[in-house]
Amino acid sequence: MPELALFRMRAVAAGALVAAALAMPGAANAQMQRADVDEAVQRYLIAHPEALGPAIEKYLVDHPEALRAALLALVAKRAASQPAPAAAAVDARQAIADNAKALYAAPLQTTVGTADGTRTVVEFYDFNCGYCRKALGDTLALIAEEPNLRVVLKELPILGPDSVEAAKVAIALQMHHPSAAESLEFHRRLLATQGRVDRAKALKVAADLGFNAGELEKDAASAEVNEALQQNMRLASALGINGTPGYVVGDSVIPGAVGAAALKARIAAPKQP
Repeated sequence: MPELALFRMRAVAAGALVAAALAMPGAANAQMQRADVDEAVQRYLIAHPEALGPAIEKYLVDHPEALRAALLALVAKRAASQPAPAAAAVDARQAIADNAKALYAAPLQTTVGTADGTRTVVEFYDFNCGYCRKALGDTLALIAEEPNLRVVLKELPILGPDSVEAAKVAIALQMHHPSAAESLEFHRRLLATQGRVDRAKALKVAADLGFNAGELEKDAASAEVNEALQQNMRLASALGINGTPGYVVGDSVIPGAVGAAALKARIAAPKQP
């Protein structure tokens, strides 16, 4: 109940009780101090709790909004005290199995490392993600140290329109059949770019690598590229990946920039039956 409503109700009750206290003999009343009044009010309330009833009832009739406010405050208090419902856990193994084709063999995905490698790491990334930039060294180290490793790069542009436009250029690049080395260099240069990465910077890096920027820009706006990007977004959602970087290794989903050592350990671990 609002402070003002409580104050008014207490004032009404206190007035009634003080009136009773003032009915005491004059000499005693003259000597009564505030503490005496408080004590008298308390004694009267204990002895006559029904005295408050009419005053409270009248106040609520005259001010129905006070009752509504009190009920709303009670509901809010109870809601705040309830624990938040836990998010439904994603069954990573099942989600990976259900989405294997989109995860490992999408038409316009970027694949680096060894194309026919026996082990695969899938990385979801955003060109403007600071953690992804730091994790670039982990990806490069894994490729250098694991000769049978295939790395699939999935664009997950969650950091604004610039990220979306750069991701579209990266996907469009695959329509021009770059080699694994060219794809990796494009990826490396963009993640090493200072400041925000956007479409213009992505097109410039591609042009520097010998690709036609005009054709890339046209392809980046195509329905095919947009669908590939949307597939990445749906795939990340199905796997429970809501931040970047995020990895899929074997039958595990690994969130965050965990470092090359942790990724290597998971790559080396046998799949669970």
